[in-house]
Amino acid sequence: MRKIPKIPKILLTSVLAAAACGGGQKTGSGLGDGNAPPPPPSGPTAQKDGAAGEGTPVKREVSKEAKNDFQGAEAFFDQTDKANGWNESSCRSAADKFQSVVRSHPDLVEAQYMVGLSFHRCNLMKDAEQAYQSAARGQGPYAAKATSNLGEIYYAAGKVDAAKGYWESALKIDGKLVAARNMLASLMLEDMRKLSFKDAAWKKLDEDARFQLSNVLGVDSENVKAYTVMALIWMEGFQGNKNRLDLAKFALDEAKKRNEKFAPLQNAYGLYYMHRNAQSEALQHFMAAVDADPKFVEARMNVGLTTVNFRKYDTAKEQFSKVLELTGNKNYDAYIGLGLALRGANDFAGAEQQYNNAIKLDGTRGEAYYNLGVLYKDFKANKAASLQDSQKIDRQAKDYFNNFLSKTGSNDDKAEAKEQIILCDKLIAQIDQFLKAQAAAPPPPPPQTPPSTPPAGAGSGSGSGT
Repeated sequence: MRKIPKIPKILLTSVLAAAACGGGQKTGSGLGDGNAPPPPPSGPTAQKDGAAGEGTPVKREVSKEAKNDFQGAEAFFDQTDKANGWNESSCRSAADKFQSVVRSHPDLVEAQYMVGLSFHRCNLMKDAEQAYQSAARGQGPYAAKATSNLGEIYYAAGKVDAAKGYWESALKIDGKLVAARNMLASLMLEDMRKLSFKDAAWKKLDEDARFQLSNVLGVDSENVKAYTVMALIWMEGFQGNKNRLDLAKFALDEAKKRNEKFAPLQNAYGLYYMHRNAQSEALQHFMAAVDADPKFVEARMNVGLTTVNFRKYDTAKEQFSKVLELTGNKNYDAYIGLGLALRGANDFAGAEQQYNNAIKLDGTRGEAYYNLGVLYKDFKANKAASLQDSQKIDRQAKDYFNNFLSKTGSNDDKAEAKEQIILCDKLIAQIDQFLKAQAAAPPPPPPQTPPSTPPAGAGSGSGSGT
């Protein structure tokens, strides 16, 4: 038995990286400090969310000077974007140019939005948040975009409820904002995965998510992200309705027509083939996703987990190690996967270290404890120098399984752990019985002294006689 992290589906941030996201170096966002984000705006442009539409249009006059100033700053932004030349210096330079426009034309919401977008390109989240908040207090579509991007920032900081509120508010301003609908659909997908497909709440989420995506495709029929998320939604609940996989495949193929190299699409294809029990095909798509986006953490995890199953431990080790590098050693599942790869390569000490690293990262989760129990019971005990050492290792394994029972984990996993504890008790008892029987057995008789060698020439009954 081995407890491995489940194949990740696709995290929201990786599927729906909004236009704001970009390369460059990452700095602290300052958003994960426990402070509540300010409430989403609800200005005069707000409308009740429903089918894709727009809020009340806001008439305004934009001077020729304002247009020229904005276009000058925009030219620098577009040039840097095309050259993929984003770094902290270029992001701040772009932001400064748009800030200059804002100082001269305070009512130009587009410029304030672009200040936030410039910072967002390099993940300068604190600065981006402040700029977007200013833009969100304005009116019109750019206020809606700023509001939507604030949702993205708060989601990345782990503030899911706040993110949802901002995306819903953005749609009240501009119902045609496809990014916000894609995001909300993906949140619904995440909630679906926490429920049984037989649950009425699951069915409601299923309907609402597909409604959001249908609205996206009604506005933008080429939206590859919407097709990809639609496919993932159809994959959910396929155990009760195999036709859902056929619908998922149709959505995947439609996305492929638009952009075959979209990394989350390739990862979604991999998940589809996993559901079809075609692991070789799944691996090919997971690897294609990594090729398309080397920083795509979920795809690398999927490659690692699949290659562990194929016993390609060197490849798995490389993928999990890269995930840890990309995440600043903050990925629990990558530690578990790396431990599995090292255990498969008979590096038991290395595997144990990775499981302990996972515990240090999150002591509430149970997978590391379960895997430590398996490592001790099924691997280290077999290498023990004596029965006493083997028994000691089995007791340690039992402790790890007991620890797992007090941590998070599914009911099925807990049942497996209880079975492992019973097996440990049996092994410990068997060794006890053997050692007791060995101690009670009479000592073996002393070896008999062999007869002395007769002297040379001594008769042995075979001589000729006298």
